[in-house]
Amino acid sequence: MSKLRLSLTALSVVALLSGCSSASNPNMAAFEGVKQTCTNFVGGEEIDKVQFNTPENKVPTAEFVTTDSKAGVESSLAKITKTQTKIVKMGNGPKFTGDQLTILEYAVYSSTTGKLLGASNFDGSNPASQVFDSKSSKLYCDAITGVPEGSIVAFATPSNEEDPEGSLFIFELKRVYLPRANGAEGSPASGLPQVVRDPATGRPGLIDPAFAKPNVFRSHVLVEGKGEVVKEGDTIVAHYTLWQWSDSIGGALESSWDSAPATLQIANGQVISAWVKGLTGVKVGSQVEIFATPKEAYGPSGNSSIGPNAYLLFVVDVLGINK
Repeated sequence: MSKLRLSLTALSVVALLSGCSSASNPNMAAFEGVKQTCTNFVGGEEIDKVQFNTPENKVPTAEFVTTDSKAGVESSLAKITKTQTKIVKMGNGPKFTGDQLTILEYAVYSSTTGKLLGASNFDGSNPASQVFDSKSSKLYCDAITGVPEGSIVAFATPSNEEDPEGSLFIFELKRVYLPRANGAEGSPASGLPQVVRDPATGRPGLIDPAFAKPNVFRSHVLVEGKGEVVKEGDTIVAHYTLWQWSDSIGGALESSWDSAPATLQIANGQVISAWVKGLTGVKVGSQVEIFATPKEAYGPSGNSSIGPNAYLLFVVDVLGINK
């Protein structure tokens, strides 16, 4: 998989959520109104000639004519000039729209020789976690945009200097997460800094308040999502940004927006109690502003990056629940 220049990280498998109607399926409802950021996938007659076999819990195979110098026969994919996509098996979950974390099984074949170059096991033992975005991985993002969660999708990329044989990828999209908070806009929190968002990415920022920090825990839902309700003990996927609030608020101490969404269990002993108190009961798609006193944060000992008795402010986008 080195030729992908992607970092595919093994994760434990998550169950595929099924259902057809957003009215009866909160996983579908959470995605209503999400704007597409990558270009919709495009098919082609060359990839349509490829036959796929997708046995359960086994690596899929692809059957296509490969290069034979003696017979003068050439793969139908060897000379394509643009990426071509084919949905091999249609899923019924929310569609991938770009700039999203996915959980997937994968296999990669040479488009010229048909040789298997790398694969996960397709049995849930070593799926990959990957963000496909509209900048650093646009080729792959465009290739799967419009494909529903639960699908098995194949796409072929043209040959180039780095990949002279061209590649045929097969992905099973086990899970697609929201790219950002998505739902009804609420009112700003009284007594907490005003949150602003980058209109293109959804990344939050703060307007430095003219008032002093509170002395008690506070949380406020800024965007009300439509998805499943987070319960204590659930493992969620979320984007977050953290600030320390002393006499004033400076730049963010850390942010998952700089890398990839975080996966965290909402349980005491796994995260600070402010997250358990602030996120239990909110819906997927919500954005929550959480203010933590030292009691709900890291107390007098602090941690490796946060000093003792720190007052902390978080803005959290709840992107999904792992089940």
